[in-house]
Amino acid sequence: KYGVKLSGATVHFVSAECDGGPIIAQKAVAVQADDTPETLQQRIMEEAEWKLLPEAVRYFCEDRITVEGRTVIIK
Repeated sequence: KYGVKLSGATVHFVSAECDGGPIIAQKAVAVQADDTPETLQQRIMEEAEWKLLPEAVRYFCEDRITVEGRTVIIK
């Protein structure tokens, strides 16, 4: 479908550049026609952030993440 607006969440390593570290995980969430900033923010948290962050931390703690340049490889 053309013209679909997306927003989402990104989990990345911290670097000196704001939001510039290598990306570990991302997930897009469709913006609905009746969204308010508050409802969109809540859906992004529920559908993306609250799932991605624990998963990324688990991969890191399990030593499953390798960074090659700006590319993150998850084993």
